[in-house]
Amino acid sequence: MSEYKDRKHIRYSAEPNELVTIYYLDESAEKTEQLVGLCLDESFNGCCAVFVGEISFKQGQKVLCECGKLPKVTAKVSWIKKLEDQITNVGFSWIT
Repeated sequence: MSEYKDRKHIRYSAEPNELVTIYYLDESAEKTEQLVGLCLDESFNGCCAVFVGEISFKQGQKVLCECGKLPKVTAKVSWIKKLEDQITNVGFSWIT
């Protein structure tokens, strides 16, 4: 329960079937490939999405994130939680 008390911003449930497109970035901040997941929730400083299949995210990794109708923003991977084999929940924080 303490993880919820430590949150700085309220979470809002995403619209049904709202997609998140994550663009991997190389060393020069150029897009290299993309991955699409289902958005679970959004907040003032980030979002959470679930992905099916193998993912190669690393905590702290910088990505370009396009969440629903919001414009693309630079984000970092805040946390990764394996839910089942081939199903992973990932939290992203916007970089301002």
